[in-house]
Amino acid sequence: MRAFFLTLLGLSVASSAAAEVVPLADLEKRALERHVAVLASQAKERAAEAGVREARSNYMPHVGVQIDNNVQPGRRIWQVNAINPADAELDPDQQRTQPILVQGASALDPNVSGRLRDKQRRDVLRPVFRTTALMQITSTLYDFGRTAASVAVSRARLDATKAENDVTRAEVVATVRATYLTWLSAVELHRIAAEATVDGSKRSERVSALITEGARPRGDFAPVEADRLLSQLELERALGDMEAARMALEYAIGETLSDSAEPDLKLLDTQVGTTSTRPDPQLRLLVFQRAVYEATARLQRKAGMPALTVGLGAGVGVQPDPQGPRILPSYLAGIGLSVPIWDGGGSDASADATEARVDELRIRLEDAEAERNQEHAKAALQAEHALKRRATAEQLIDVCKARVTDTETGYAMGAMQFDQVQQARSMLRRAETELVMAKVARTEALLRTAP
Repeated sequence: MRAFFLTLLGLSVASSAAAEVVPLADLEKRALERHVAVLASQAKERAAEAGVREARSNYMPHVGVQIDNNVQPGRRIWQVNAINPADAELDPDQQRTQPILVQGASALDPNVSGRLRDKQRRDVLRPVFRTTALMQITSTLYDFGRTAASVAVSRARLDATKAENDVTRAEVVATVRATYLTWLSAVELHRIAAEATVDGSKRSERVSALITEGARPRGDFAPVEADRLLSQLELERALGDMEAARMALEYAIGETLSDSAEPDLKLLDTQVGTTSTRPDPQLRLLVFQRAVYEATARLQRKAGMPALTVGLGAGVGVQPDPQGPRILPSYLAGIGLSVPIWDGGGSDASADATEARVDELRIRLEDAEAERNQEHAKAALQAEHALKRRATAEQLIDVCKARVTDTETGYAMGAMQFDQVQQARSMLRRAETELVMAKVARTEALLRTAP
């Protein structure tokens, strides 16, 4: 078993030499390229861009084809022989006729024979099947700013979506940073536990040799072996924590790290960044969300404005007939004015509710700005305290190392008990752990306000 832990330490040293150091900045970049939350936010931004184009489309003419199949009374198309108007004053024998197409009641022409007019009168209410195909062009001439207000709302939503995308990216980066520091801390604590385990195995061997030589009583072996086993338990726990931290980091970045990946320990000893001067993404999101509601309220206030539209269309109408289908050209042209008079107060109520939402976001923005300032001040204070803890821990480590050397020498000479050696080693491990935690705390505080 002791040989096993010595081998473990050798493998740990060898793996450290061949380790692939993974910088935090690289993992942040990889996470922003593939994290599902970022991809979903980008898709939402593309949808908002399409919404702007959709709102602008009301400025453009709309072209379409309308095909109607219907039954209408008195709309039948007839082909009749009518007297040429130029021959109306001539004798009946000299009058010429010409075929014409007439529709419904228009067939009641005085130039049409009486028998035919009687037939048209009888057929005026009979159902007639008719198919009409029209190509139409419609456009809004002027709607008193309603379209412009709709475009403004869409643009504000696009800006808010971009700000939301920035918030999502910032949250992903914050998660990667937090999990990376947890992983780094777990790796360092695992290293301390591994060193303690190897030291415990070596002490157990030394005490066994002393007992064999008769320099120490046989009762010293039990506490030495217990200390070694406790170190082994601590190492197993640290290994589990390290693997769990690694899995959390892999989930945060959306990919699996290589087996030789190791955190960049230099991160704990460098100034990782200063307070960002860029606007906070969450504050920017609240600003743009407020702009969306402001634009929406203006649009709702314009719901009662009139709209002037124009429409043009041309096509053909076809009527089945035993003698062959009757085809006539069909067209339409017109200008329409839509004037809302009263909607029961619904538009004004909606606008009032939206404006109340604007006031709510204004208050939330003020509170978020105060919270952001407090968070930056808190992070700076925590970084300062962590730096002081680090300095104290470093001094404590020097003192504990000297104490361990003295107690182990005294124990070997028979002047001290093993409990004193165990206490000194325990204090050294605690000091080393406190140093790691102080370094991590300082780095975490600096990263919280870094760009």
